Amino acid sequence: MKRLLTYAVIAATMLSIGGARAYFTAQTEVKDNMITAGTLEMSVEPTSSALSIDGLAPGKTVSRTIEVSNKGALDCEAVTTAAKKAGITDLWTALQCRAVSDGVELYSGPLCEMKTAPLNVEAGGAVRITYAIGLPSAAGNDLQGDYVRASVYIDAEQLR
Repeated sequence: MKRLLTYAVIAATMLSIGGARAYFTAQTEVKDNMITAGTLEMSVEPTSSALSIDGLAPGKTVSRTIEVSNKGALDCEAVTTAAKKAGITDLWTALQCRAVSDGVELYSGPLCEMKTAPLNVEAGGAVRITYAIGLPSAAGNDLQGDYVRASVYIDAEQLR
């Protein structure tokens, strides 16, 4: 029994010595960390009447250019669509459009269905999109004097 008590004392002593060991530690601080969310800030030039055309005739195509600028802090993709706001639906559905940027075709087809391929616009950068709008040669006399008032929308989404 004495022996058992001696072993218990030795074991307790060894455990207390091992548990009492301390390690040196240190800590430092990195101050004033600021995290902000990025931004998309789009603008266009011209800001109105960019695609206005007077006297469009069958078989004729007229080109107009819009500059899209990204004044935000994030790169983005921009897509162009158009919507009729007033006017004659027959003319609206007859109009054809081809959108191009830096020689790359973004869309070709009816203006009323336009949804261009995404176009990358770098943060702080700008791109120019040229829209060639025309009436097919087969457009009939029933479109004479018709008009369409439309809006062009540039929708941007950050690159992922």
